[in-house]
Amino acid sequence: MVMEKKENVKKIKKYIDEVLNTKSSLSAKRPLKQDKLRKLFCDILNELSFVNARAVGMKHDYNVDFTEYDDPFFKIISSLFKLHFTDKQRSMINWWLYDKFLPSGDVLILNDNDTQEEIPTETPEDIWELLQNFKLKDEEKNPD
Repeated sequence: MVMEKKENVKKIKKYIDEVLNTKSSLSAKRPLKQDKLRKLFCDILNELSFVNARAVGMKHDYNVDFTEYDDPFFKIISSLFKLHFTDKQRSMINWWLYDKFLPSGDVLILNDNDTQEEIPTETPEDIWELLQNFKLKDEEKNPD
């Protein structure tokens, strides 16, 4: 796959050189800081979701309760979230982690209060986008 990508880049470069009749260079797009933050956030939410599901599954399937063991870690994570996210953003994160996906298999949805349209919340990427929208609205209300 990587080799195919390199070959495609070489072909594109060759076409550009031919069309422009010049020597050109191509470089991979560097990830923006926001892209790195999004990936980190999504990785964290995926891992927290996995840990939570594992703890619930262990309690349900084997009657093994990891609450006392996991609790200090979740307190630390919650405190770190407080350093970075607003109350509203943390509420959305917690809703996605602990309330959206019900043990019955049902999934809760969010609807926009004004339009009644469903708000995408299926993935950590959706939650990231929603948190960014919250941030923009807060900045509009309280410009510095």
